[in-house]
Amino acid sequence: MSIASTSTLDSGPKVVKRGQSPQSRHHRGVLTETIYECAALEIRRTEMETASSCDSLELGDFSAVHFVISGNPVFWTPHRSVNLMPGDSVIFTDEGQYTILNDAPPRSVILSIFFKTIAKEIRA
Repeated sequence: MSIASTSTLDSGPKVVKRGQSPQSRHHRGVLTETIYECAALEIRRTEMETASSCDSLELGDFSAVHFVISGNPVFWTPHRSVNLMPGDSVIFTDEGQYTILNDAPPRSVILSIFFKTIAKEIRA
């Protein structure tokens, strides 16, 4: 293999297979995997078993968009709760706390984008 062909392979797409996530955490029926991370944002996939929950403090104190891939999770804030279905999304732009609860029988899968630079700019 020549040096030219090696550099071409190195510049191609970076594939991260499931289970090879650089950061993953499994705690109380919630599996969170970081799919992509840079200084500005982080993309995570979260699987929630029935009767499991996690909150914004566990996820990170960032503005976020959560996309429901499967299941029926409930997002709780101090002022209201919202039941979501696959295809729904919810946006949190402030630093308010929220909880995600999966109280339905099927597992819930959520894809989340956390905006780190926005949080840093607000704090500065």
